[in-house]
Amino acid sequence: MEQSRLIPRISPKGVFVFMMILFFGMLLLSIPLKYIHLSETMSAFLSAGISAAIGIGIVLTKIDGKTTDKRLNRQRIRIAIIVGFATSALMTFVFGGDLLG
Repeated sequence: MEQSRLIPRISPKGVFVFMMILFFGMLLLSIPLKYIHLSETMSAFLSAGISAAIGIGIVLTKIDGKTTDKRLNRQRIRIAIIVGFATSALMTFVFGGDLLG
């Protein structure tokens, strides 16, 4: 089976790094966002989105998908941002009870 060039196969190391970035990002970014008078829901959304985008971006470009092709890295970064904020919105607003609650 041929592996996709855009999305590489994710290793357990990549999953671990992503989860650690997401965990510490949620822990550390939500506090300053609350201090600038954002609601708890919005600060959770932004901290999860930023952390997930950074985590996915690092995993796709540095850990599991090492490449020298700059165009491919830009596409992977775009995918990381889209997927990071989309899953953050799902976690925060839909499954968090604010939208369907």
